[in-house]
Amino acid sequence: MAPLLSLCMIVKNEAHQLRRCLQSVQPWVDEIIIVDTGSTDGTIAIACEFTPHVHAVAWQGDFAAARNAALAQATGEWVFYIDADEELVVTDAHWQDQLTAPGAHAINQWSLLRREQSSDRNWSEFWNVRFGRRFPDLHFAGALHEQLCYREREAVVGELQGVYLIHHNQQSQEQFLAKIRDRNIPILETMVQQGDRRLQNLVCLGDHYAACGDSDRSQAWYEQALEEIASAVEQGILPRETTWLRHLLFWVSYRAFEAKDYETAQYYLSYGLRFFDRYPPLLYVAGLFVFELGLPRGALPYFHRCLDLFEAGSYDRTEPFDRQWMTTQPAYSLGYTYMTLQERDRAIAYFQKTLKFNPDYPPAQMYLEQLLRASANQG
Repeated sequence: MAPLLSLCMIVKNEAHQLRRCLQSVQPWVDEIIIVDTGSTDGTIAIACEFTPHVHAVAWQGDFAAARNAALAQATGEWVFYIDADEELVVTDAHWQDQLTAPGAHAINQWSLLRREQSSDRNWSEFWNVRFGRRFPDLHFAGALHEQLCYREREAVVGELQGVYLIHHNQQSQEQFLAKIRDRNIPILETMVQQGDRRLQNLVCLGDHYAACGDSDRSQAWYEQALEEIASAVEQGILPRETTWLRHLLFWVSYRAFEAKDYETAQYYLSYGLRFFDRYPPLLYVAGLFVFELGLPRGALPYFHRCLDLFEAGSYDRTEPFDRQWMTTQPAYSLGYTYMTLQERDRAIAYFQKTLKFNPDYPPAQMYLEQLLRASANQG
């Protein structure tokens, strides 16, 4: 009988973290297939401790090609992929029952929650497709940020419960910048030159150039991304592709707000919140916008909703974003807004809440100290 679940991995120089990853998944998979793309450390030796299915392939500057080389060796009904800097965490020992449940026969892909474990990154968790039913047309597409997809059928995605991924980001800022400058940007620009103008590629180029400090190129790529969605925005409909659309709308609305271009900010905020009303970054900018219009009480519901979504755990998990937009920033803005409205007790409460999220947030420290001093003097 064919194994149920095949793990497919690609690795290169991952000796410092591969064992942790494989130890986390080994009890849950029926076969492990690892493709190495040129390691010069002890990666291959560690891989061989866990599986005989270790293959070396030449790196072609194409992540999908490398993953497809691993996929070609799989024999399971389901294919699962993970990266060496990730760890599988199981909270329900029966989670695999979801793959074979009678009611799930129509599902051909499953997503997992991915959580960031890093001292200097504060990203929210998000759903990421990692399982594919191994039909003949299953394959990886995209030289960078590759995705599981089918050639002959639509993807029907479920959300796996009782299991999630932790991403252990151990890169320094210098290593991160070197990776996006020397590897990611050249791959993405080649993809676009070859006609792959998916929104995620354009937005990622904008993000990458921004991280590298090249604001002009960053702006140019963001503007190309906005051109791709212009028709859909004008018609008030979603474009065919929505990967990183939320982030793009946040970027353009926040940038317009900062430039006091309120017409543009309102244009993209009204469009974005029509479809993504559980995405805290957009809600937060909407609150800033309403406050700036001189309507502080009108801003309160937007800031409150950001915190409510965080506390209820019901925020949009389609793509990651900086958690500050549903914690520190709305809490601080509530404190500042209530202070503006001369509701001192509420302002104090929300400045205190801000400091629970971020104990070293100077504006909240300053205003809280002023308000507490005024309360003491009056008392």
